[in-house]
Amino acid sequence: MKTLISLNATGFEYFLFMESKDAVHKKYDISERECFILRVISQSYIRNQKMRVSDVLALKDFASPATLHGIVKSLIKKGNLSVLLDAVDGRVKYLEPTPLTLKMYKEMTKNFMKIGRGN
Repeated sequence: MKTLISLNATGFEYFLFMESKDAVHKKYDISERECFILRVISQSYIRNQKMRVSDVLALKDFASPATLHGIVKSLIKKGNLSVLLDAVDGRVKYLEPTPLTLKMYKEMTKNFMKIGRGN
């Protein structure tokens, strides 16, 4: 006989959050791959660490440099990433999240907090 797990079981909130996260990503037209790259860049930004384009292209365990470059270009085109040139060496390019991306994360945080309170 199959046992049903209570909806209040530990960990169920995770699935609610993931559904909420997926809905926000759909709203902002962000794919799973773009989500990962945005998260890596945004976490560096929040820690006040500059993320170079070359740092993203070095994430070879995630995807090929060509694929990563395409993801970065797509996120720039969608308005989720800004490119900043290094003041000393203009060949070095840094990536940071735009206000649109920060708004998306704020929306996800708000949804997460609601889930945690059981709303």
